[in-house]
Amino acid sequence: MPTGARRLQQEPDGLKVPVTAFVSTTLVDDASFWRVPGQPQAVLAWEQAHLPSRFTPGDVVWGPPSWARTFSLSPVPGVLDARDLVVEVAGLGNDQTAIRVDARVSWQPPRPAPERVPPAARVVTITQLPSWGPHAGRPPAPVTITDVAVVRRLAALVDSLQLFTVVPGVFCPAALGGIRLTFLARTDGPPLAVAQGPGGCGNVQFSIGGKPQPALQITDSFIPKVLKLANLHWKVP
Repeated sequence: MPTGARRLQQEPDGLKVPVTAFVSTTLVDDASFWRVPGQPQAVLAWEQAHLPSRFTPGDVVWGPPSWARTFSLSPVPGVLDARDLVVEVAGLGNDQTAIRVDARVSWQPPRPAPERVPPAARVVTITQLPSWGPHAGRPPAPVTITDVAVVRRLAALVDSLQLFTVVPGVFCPAALGGIRLTFLARTDGPPLAVAQGPGGCGNVQFSIGGKPQPALQITDSFIPKVLKLANLHWKVP
């Protein structure tokens, strides 16, 4: 903090609600409040100039009534999804500025061991889901794969996805297209597991034996990898 900073015991007016928010169910947010001499924009510039170089500047919110800047540390893959420091400032008058500092870390919870494609899966049917719009064509016919080695690789790909941690109730626009993988023990058997995505906010709906499981987080490479493993040349929106 700049020289003359004084920690406040409660949120000052104008900074009681953070200007930005995470929508993760796995989040720690440690907030502190300060009063320092100077004008808001000058104080925010001072903060940016004195942060360690390992922080990367991110989003900016320009006031009035408040100004804010996000600074981030690199995530730890598979462990810590995000590590952000949000500094927000607002004028108090008489050449005084209030500072709100939010240290936010979200972590990646491990998937429970039972929430996997059952090892009995020997067959998978891949279906391209219809997309919308004036230029949307009819999806190709579903493809059923009985090569056990390919089925196991596709199952491992689904099992590698992390849990979806977006807070329930957050608005997510409807997704267009996508694919569905239906795993079976035999071609005429009931589904053992179904993975379908992307859904809203990039999730994958996952079920085992017809029972919904916690949603999974899709990756940019998931659908291309599925198509490559299955030797399919589909154009999936």
